[in-house]
Amino acid sequence: MSSTLTDQTTPAKAPKTPKTAPARRNWRLVAVVCLLLGVSGAVRYWRDLQFLQLENQSKSAPFPLKELPMVVGSWRALEGVEATLDPEVARIAGSSDHILRSYVNDKTGDRASVLVLYGLATLVWGHTPEACYPAVGFHPLAAARDVPITLEDGKSVPFREALYGKSRAGAASYHEVYYSFRNAGEWRTEMAGQWKRFRTHPGMFKIQIERRVKSADLDDEACRDLLAGLVEEIEKRASDPAISIASTPPAAE
Repeated sequence: MSSTLTDQTTPAKAPKTPKTAPARRNWRLVAVVCLLLGVSGAVRYWRDLQFLQLENQSKSAPFPLKELPMVVGSWRALEGVEATLDPEVARIAGSSDHILRSYVNDKTGDRASVLVLYGLATLVWGHTPEACYPAVGFHPLAAARDVPITLEDGKSVPFREALYGKSRAGAASYHEVYYSFRNAGEWRTEMAGQWKRFRTHPGMFKIQIERRVKSADLDDEACRDLLAGLVEEIEKRASDPAISIASTPPAAE
């Protein structure tokens, strides 16, 4: 009996495994995550600095807009009537440079008020006649439409054409308006969907022409040569590496 009890020894307990290994793995994972977040933050900060530098470089027009010719085809700018936007209006419109001239067609006698403006795209793109004209008492008289303006090289750029009316002292006046924007080397009438490009291409040109007409009918033929001539002059100067902004945009995100 005693021999049996003596043989029934209690099994030895297995030694406890230290719990430091999982803890070390967790700390390593946390360290790696923190390192990656730090690197990502540093890269983003560096890229933001690049975008800010590019924006600062793009605040000024690549050439003075006053260099645009006073004679464009059969259109001639009237001497002594060149104006400027009110400083507050220019600021709201995002203008860092602009011209506001009256041109007359020596062949037809047509007259047109020409606004060419340059500024940061984030400030310029939203200022369209659809937003601005009704705010000062004009009423749209016809649905706006896009018209292609053909250049000398056969290429075409889109301009939006709209007609607005306003009554003064019982008399109605009709104003035909054309406009287009240039950003990232491309002319467009609608820039709302292009905002992602504004960081890498901060500068924007805008051409807007207003012509007073006698009836509430759209006629895009009268200003086609003036629109084409202004586009060609801007393209020639903005694309010249000797005067354009010499900067390489950061890679897109």
